[in-house]
Amino acid sequence: MLRVGKIEYLNTVPVYYGFIKGVVKCKEVEFVEDVPSELNRLLREGFLDVSVVSSYEYITNWDKYLVLPDLSISAYRKVKSVLFFSKVPIHQLHRKDVWITRSSMTSRELLKYLLKNVYGVEPNFYYYSMKEGGLPKNPKALLAIGDDALKLLPKRTFPFVYDLAEEWFNLTGLPFVFAVWAVRRDSYEKKREKVRELYRKLIESRDFGERSFDEICSAYSKKIPLNEKSCRNYLNCLNFHLGEEEESSLKTFSEKIGKPFKLYYLEI
Repeated sequence: MLRVGKIEYLNTVPVYYGFIKGVVKCKEVEFVEDVPSELNRLLREGFLDVSVVSSYEYITNWDKYLVLPDLSISAYRKVKSVLFFSKVPIHQLHRKDVWITRSSMTSRELLKYLLKNVYGVEPNFYYYSMKEGGLPKNPKALLAIGDDALKLLPKRTFPFVYDLAEEWFNLTGLPFVFAVWAVRRDSYEKKREKVRELYRKLIESRDFGERSFDEICSAYSKKIPLNEKSCRNYLNCLNFHLGEEEESSLKTFSEKIGKPFKLYYLEI
């Protein structure tokens, strides 16, 4: 049995949609659903065999994992679901209180880098969890990701909204890679054929999901809620592949945050 991590946000539905609809089947697989930071921990500590993980998790623990080729959650320019909300312009946040979701590792490291090195501000960081206590009361600025960001944006509570993928693109001209799929090296050594079969099925499911955006939005948009057009526009911002530009972006990100790494792929 393979234990496989699955994020509970709309942005990964296309990758798993073949499984969700039952058109792609894979024996002896148990999906475990949670927020990104918890899936990172579960994979790191050996409670999962394979999972979508924050790119920061791979960068900082690359010796434990193999990356599944051609799979990522990336975005050119805007991503629309990794957003920094502020009541004042970002350059006015020096020594001000900034709240960061505990659900993401990559997004918070990217935000910290941008604030310090692009905008020259070093706020006081605090952390919140939507599962444990919800949004902080009357925050001056906060980072939200995934469906939580999509829900917060239409409320227009914050006059200044910064899309972190767009900030990265403006800085580097590259897409930003928020997450990759990885297998633990020890799991792969013990379960090679099962892992390879899962990988083939993930690609098949992803390809099916990319052809099914209208159907996905019809089924999932009301849960956020979004209208179907906004849902489709959101999914169109996302890239579920991992090519040369995405690899270059991962390398650039690791260099900027001082975390050099090596990219090792699963052999298929």
